[in-house]
Amino acid sequence: MRHRTFLLCLAVLCFLFFLLGNAGLAITDPVESNYALTAKEMVASGDWLSPQIYGIYWYDKPIFIYWMLCLSYSAFGFTDFAARLPGAFFSAVSVLLAAWYMLRRTQRLLAAALLAAMTTTSLEVWAIGHSVITDQMLFFFTSATMFFTYIGLTEKKPAYIRGAYVMAALAVLTKGPVGIVLPGIFFLIFIAIRRNTTYAKRLFPLGGILLFFAICLPWYGMMYARHGMDFINGFLGFNNVVRATISEHPKMNVWYYYLLLVPVSLLPWTGPCLYALWKRRRFSDEYVYMTLWALGTIIFYSLMATKYPTYSYVANMPLLYLGALYLHALGQKTSRRLWFLVTGPALFFWLLLFSAGIGIKPADFTLHSLTELLIFIPIAAAILLLAQWKRAFPAIPVIITTGTALIYLILMYQVLIPFYAYRSATALLPAASSFHGQLYFFEEYHTSFVYYTGLPAIYTAPSNYDDNVRLNRDEIWSKKHLFPTEEADVLIDRLRRHEPVWLIVPDSKYKHFMQSEFHDLTRPVGAYGEYHVFTSL
Repeated sequence: MRHRTFLLCLAVLCFLFFLLGNAGLAITDPVESNYALTAKEMVASGDWLSPQIYGIYWYDKPIFIYWMLCLSYSAFGFTDFAARLPGAFFSAVSVLLAAWYMLRRTQRLLAAALLAAMTTTSLEVWAIGHSVITDQMLFFFTSATMFFTYIGLTEKKPAYIRGAYVMAALAVLTKGPVGIVLPGIFFLIFIAIRRNTTYAKRLFPLGGILLFFAICLPWYGMMYARHGMDFINGFLGFNNVVRATISEHPKMNVWYYYLLLVPVSLLPWTGPCLYALWKRRRFSDEYVYMTLWALGTIIFYSLMATKYPTYSYVANMPLLYLGALYLHALGQKTSRRLWFLVTGPALFFWLLLFSAGIGIKPADFTLHSLTELLIFIPIAAAILLLAQWKRAFPAIPVIITTGTALIYLILMYQVLIPFYAYRSATALLPAASSFHGQLYFFEEYHTSFVYYTGLPAIYTAPSNYDDNVRLNRDEIWSKKHLFPTEEADVLIDRLRRHEPVWLIVPDSKYKHFMQSEFHDLTRPVGAYGEYHVFTSL
């Protein structure tokens, strides 16, 4: 009963933590707005089977995130809170899953509390937990798949193996084949390393396999029945094979990308997580399994051509688990040197944020006052240093957790809310009612405007402008954009005929616009945030 009460309180506390401030975070471009608008169109059309955006079926991701958004919109309306609710929920249950697994393995509440605290306050978990993307859901389902499989294999618990197949099916409905392919590779390598034929026999129960297909096959089957090869080519061909073989962001396609990213994503717990990976090394089932999960994920995505910060996210769970085990064992030791592996990265993280608060003055948007942040961080750092110096080591994880959580809350209201507004087209909303005529975005489309206003808009650019050339990437990536487009000569003809036309020009494209063939055929209307609005003469 004590464990159940702990887990229940943990779930409520984490859910509230991830919900705080979400209602003030605008939907950002270019990623979040695609998910938000797709789900909005699905609710409006009543078609919850086929993702669609701008009235066009598209196959960027499977259905699960859209179902979650559709349910949230149906309950709470088309609000920023509703859009971010699924991310907050799956963040909370991911923390709950980690704590449950630690409790099951160790029967120690302190170890479970440490892992929960580390997971909740690690940088990437906190950031993605407030985002409208698929990765928090994949993080949960993949972690559940891995945890359940390990229990099933090592403890001869067939129900957990079946549960793992259910979680893998939901991962496939969230992100596609990687939901089963990546864990499957890890399982097979683990069994081969352990040379355990018993594990191999336990891995493929008929009941689990049938559950997997019963959960994920209906949606894929209905999509193929409705859309045929368009779905296969769009989803598997373009959004899986092309992403793996042709880089969307060539500048980021470097072998060390995730080796740099993962340590940053684990802050402020980077020290114990990475040190535990080295220090706790042994040829035991659990260590081999967790190491294979962590390093295998990093290697797998390092081999992919397209690199994204969130791709390696699922590697964080085993690293946090090992780090929590090490931190729990460290509680019995009084070595300042070993404890500095815990306090050092936290101090670095806090002081990095402090330096950014002093030195970074955004030119494109106005931050709220950073006074609270600049006062709180030195105080928190001083308390942490005092605990380190006085050897009050059991207090250190509490100080880091509390300090980081409070810093995040300050950042939410002082930094993230204005930053998200800047990354969104909400500044244009006061002017939306005055746009009577055809609306255009110049060189940079902002889907969030369409999401918030419901007004159709068209992308246009000068005839000599090529976004793929600008980004030095393959022209195949033009297929990614489904928003309406219009060639420059069509717009010029409209302008010469003095049709009611409105052009929205972001700050970053203003110089290009002034040099374009559109400029002499338009007049300025006004500036709204980082957008300039022009209309026909």
